[in-house]
Amino acid sequence: MAKVKINLYHGVVFVAAIFLCKIYGQSKKTTKHFKKIENIYKSVQHFDTEPEYYIEGHQSGCYYEIYVNDILVFKHYKNVGLANHATLINAKILKSGTQTVTVKLFPLGKVGGENYLTLDDDTRFELEIFKRDKTTPWEGLDYDVVKTYFAPTVTGEDTGAFKHAGAPMYEETFMFEAKVPYELKGWSESQNLKNQEGLEEEVLTFYKNFGRIMSGRNYDEWERLIYEKEKEIAFSKYANKDDMKRVYRTYYANVKTNILEVQEIKDYELTYYANGNIVCLESKKLRKESALITIQEREYKGKPRKAYVTPVLYLHKPKDSNKLEIIR
Repeated sequence: MAKVKINLYHGVVFVAAIFLCKIYGQSKKTTKHFKKIENIYKSVQHFDTEPEYYIEGHQSGCYYEIYVNDILVFKHYKNVGLANHATLINAKILKSGTQTVTVKLFPLGKVGGENYLTLDDDTRFELEIFKRDKTTPWEGLDYDVVKTYFAPTVTGEDTGAFKHAGAPMYEETFMFEAKVPYELKGWSESQNLKNQEGLEEEVLTFYKNFGRIMSGRNYDEWERLIYEKEKEIAFSKYANKDDMKRVYRTYYANVKTNILEVQEIKDYELTYYANGNIVCLESKKLRKESALITIQEREYKGKPRKAYVTPVLYLHKPKDSNKLEIIR
């Protein structure tokens, strides 16, 4: 049986559209599972103008990670360019004002018999942040550029040798201004989790319990744990009925899935985000992937295949609680 790795980012399984179409074309039956999530759109507030902020990076000669307000939003660890991968970042923008972006560049490692342990002269990285109004139809390049960035060069221009050649990695943080009509609490009032005694064991217990919920098909508890996260994300992107139906379908795919195994959580590291207000467990072997790994049997092009699914669980503790909750 062939093996396929599928990443579950922010708690949602992303699979080929043809796969989802096949699932839902087979049956018109409805289910009560995850219906509260589907109906979140009913409480979403809409505005005359609904700005959506996107971020997109392009690289050559390096790998990279992009963080918004100290939360990972995109990573790329393949020595190939990407096209049309702009990422919506509203869920990381809690309110209008100054937002931070951090870029981390890494050497390629082993490529074609060579071992690149440091960034070299040919390292290139460019990034663009742009926004558009969701209330207007998307037509070609109908957006406004908010911020552009390129990794520093010796010339100070977007061409020329990389200024920090020889470094084992490069990191830079800059700001941009966002104006949004909503305000989310998110992690803004959460406890700072750094140095909390016994935190690692608490997080590990949460992850193990979530794995049992998945394998035991306890959909009601599953939905309860992710509901607030999905509600805030929906508010941040002005979700309508169609938006939430798509989110619902990705969760409902789990009802149709045979979860073969929830792997033992091991070889992980405790990772903090949002300046210590968010915590998660990340695999040491799978770079920036969740340490919670499930093996699922999924149908792809009419044949069953094994899929490795890594549910991302970003946890926090509200200021008036001592219990971990899923925040993103």
